[in-house]
Amino acid sequence: MEKPASTSVFVAKIALAASLLMALAGVAGSQLAPKMPLSEVLLYSGALVLCLFALLVVAAVISLTVYQAVLRMGGTDPQWFWFRSEPPGLVALRAQAKVSAANDAQPHGTPISR
Repeated sequence: MEKPASTSVFVAKIALAASLLMALAGVAGSQLAPKMPLSEVLLYSGALVLCLFALLVVAAVISLTVYQAVLRMGGTDPQWFWFRSEPPGLVALRAQAKVSAANDAQPHGTPISR
């Protein structure tokens, strides 16, 4: 089995692919403004790619922060926001855990009021 490439090699490949796609888009976009020099079009397309990347990073940070806050406040899973309620099996497991915790908290021989 082949050893996977290091992270720095992977990041370099991604950066190279993004810059080549940016250059391709810039060359194609230069046809929209024929009087503008190609270097300026490539500069603007590079700036646009950097801005889009920054927006992607900000969106990822915000969404992960919200997901983490939900989990810290006792939420089951942020993905369940798409549904109206928690899964029925989970509700039953929580009820069972609550009863089990109440039984463990009571001294032996003491009846539990439900």
